[in-house]
Amino acid sequence: MSDPIKDSGPVLVGKMKITDGERAKRKELDRAPRPRLASTLVLTCGAGKNLKILMGQRSKRHDFMPSVYVFPGGRVDRADSYAKYAGDLSARTERILEAAYNPRRARAIALASVRETWEETGLMLGAKSVSHRNLTHASYDAFREKGLLPDLSGVEVFGRAVTPPHRHKRFDAWFFVKHLGNIKPPQISDSSELLNVGWFTFHEIEKLETQRATDMMLQVLERYLKADRPPERIFYSRAIRGEFKMLQFP
Repeated sequence: MSDPIKDSGPVLVGKMKITDGERAKRKELDRAPRPRLASTLVLTCGAGKNLKILMGQRSKRHDFMPSVYVFPGGRVDRADSYAKYAGDLSARTERILEAAYNPRRARAIALASVRETWEETGLMLGAKSVSHRNLTHASYDAFREKGLLPDLSGVEVFGRAVTPPHRHKRFDAWFFVKHLGNIKPPQISDSSELLNVGWFTFHEIEKLETQRATDMMLQVLERYLKADRPPERIFYSRAIRGEFKMLQFP
């Protein structure tokens, strides 16, 4: 089995871009903030050189990574631990997530990626369900109103990255991927979180303004997609005593 981390050489990353506003906010803090749990879903469709990836541009109003293109995602909410859902994560993804968190919390991380994708791009990944109340949560209620449950089938974890301590906001971010098949890209829309939402090839993404973490995960994603099957361990980036480490987890 090929390993998308070890077999393809080191992951090359660009310079971390920090705005003056972000730098000033970090100086206001006495110590590095504790990373918050977050989740990102990379959706793909098509095949070969025509493989397309869903991304959007963060508003310039954001005080963290403004104006850059990112994958849909965000913080894991309490509601994600209790929301009803459809489909199951693979045994591989469950094992990797549960090496860090209990089963309910692990599933919540994956569910958050599906929820955030709906909130930020208007794309609802759901499976038909009998109508019943889910939670008093706008996004999960939106699934219910359409007769759907958020669907975890086909969602695979492929990376993890912890924001370095010199940022004023930090996240323990888990990266998932789901391939929708060799189909026409589904309809999407902008939101208050992401603008210029679109489907882009790897070549088109090279022309977009992105951050170091996104560039890094795009390289990991390319290797993951070329592997014979998903690796038993995932790429893991974190800073240790001020130095970036490219590790494997668990």
